[in-house]
Amino acid sequence: MADAEHGARVEAGPITFMIEHRTLVQNGTDVSGPTIRVLGTDDEHEYLRFDMFNTNAHYHYEPPTVTGDEKERILPLDTVAEGEPVAWAIDRLRNRLAPMLTAAGGKPLADALDGAALARAVDEVEGLVREAQAAHA
Repeated sequence: MADAEHGARVEAGPITFMIEHRTLVQNGTDVSGPTIRVLGTDDEHEYLRFDMFNTNAHYHYEPPTVTGDEKERILPLDTVAEGEPVAWAIDRLRNRLAPMLTAAGGKPLADALDGAALARAVDEVEGLVREAQAAHA
C-alpha cells in the first residue's frame, strides 16, 4: 500500500517492508536510489535497511538494543563483486533474510517467517522497487 510520505508498505507476517526512493547528499555528492527497510510488524523497529544508491550502495544491521556487540553495522556493497544493488538486495531478501534478521537481533521474527508469504511479499517489493527506479531514471 502506498503512502506519499513514507513510500510503500508490504506486510509479510512478522515483518513489514517499507520501500521508498531517497535522494540525499553524502560527502558532498548527491546520491539517490531505492531503499528497502525491514521492520518488525508488531514493534515497528527497523532491523535491516538496504540503501541501493547510485553511489555508495550499502546496507545496515540495526539491532533493537545498542549494547556490547549489538550495535548498528553499516556495510558497503561491492558492486564490482556483487553486481547491481537492487538485484543483490532482492536476492538477500529471498535467500538470506532469516540469518540476516537473526544477526540484527530479530531471531524471533526470523523463526516466525512463512516461506510462501515471504515469497509473495518479496515479489511485490521487487515490483515496487523497479517501478520507483523507472520513475526516477
